[in-house]
Amino acid sequence: MEHADALIVPGGEPLARPQEAARLYKAGVAPRVFVTGWGDFGMNRRILLEGGVPPDRITVESRAITTQSNASLLKPMLEAAKVRSALIVTSPFHTRRALATFRKVMPDIHFGVTDASIGWWGRPEGRGDVNRFAAIEFLKTAEYWLLYGVKPWGVEGRVTRVER
Repeated sequence: MEHADALIVPGGEPLARPQEAARLYKAGVAPRVFVTGWGDFGMNRRILLEGGVPPDRITVESRAITTQSNASLLKPMLEAAKVRSALIVTSPFHTRRALATFRKVMPDIHFGVTDASIGWWGRPEGRGDVNRFAAIEFLKTAEYWLLYGVKPWGVEGRVTRVER
C-alpha cells in the first residue's frame, strides 16, 4: 500500500510505531494519523508532533486496551472520517493479528500493515526480547481465534515496508 487515507498507530509500543508513522506521514503516504490505545496514546501523539505531524492531522482514541478494542473503538471514527483505506503501523510480531483483527471488524475498509521495528531487536542483546514477544504473540493469536473468531491463517496480503 503506497498511499492510504489514514495511518493507524495502535498502543503497546510508544517509540518505533509513532516514529515510523511520522516518517510515513511526511513521505505523503497518508494525510491523517489515528492513534489508539489507553496507556501510551499521549506519548505516541507527542512523538508524532515532534516528528512533524500537525496537531489537526492527528486523531486520538484513548480507551482501547487490546487490539480488538483498538479496531472496535476506531471503527466509528474511521467511518466518520470517510476512511476507505488505512495502513496499520505496528511491531513486526503484531502485524498478522492486527491486520486480521482490523479486517474482521471493518471489512469495508481496505487495510494494509507495515512493521515499525526498533533497532534493539536486531542486535544480539535484543534477541531475547524478540523471542519473548513472539511467544506472547503466539498465545494472543490463539486467544483471538477462540474469543473473536480472528483466524490466524488466510490473512491476504503482505506486510508492506515503505522504503526509508
